[in-house]
Amino acid sequence: MQPTALLASIALMAAAISTPLLAGDREHDPQRNNKHATEKRSVKGFDHGMQAVPNDAAAEAPGHGWRYFTDPAAFRAVVISPQGDYYYSRGKGLRWIAAEQT
Repeated sequence: MQPTALLASIALMAAAISTPLLAGDREHDPQRNNKHATEKRSVKGFDHGMQAVPNDAAAEAPGHGWRYFTDPAAFRAVVISPQGDYYYSRGKGLRWIAAEQT
């Protein structure tokens, strides 16, 4: 086996093994573990910690129609596009999580 192929195989195997470790909820992370913020969520799923962020973008501006919500105590945010796509962030950039059901 060529050295390049061997190194690529090792890198792919390491990435496949480490992915579940990075995808964990980090429940035991003291910086992210905020019991006060998690207690705000009700049984019905409504999150009282989220606060709407005002968006005054003009009709022709790139941010027009987007809605922003944040919970600074829990280090998280939600962004909803005009098309109904939901994006979620825990402080490391937005990730697409859901689209409007058609």
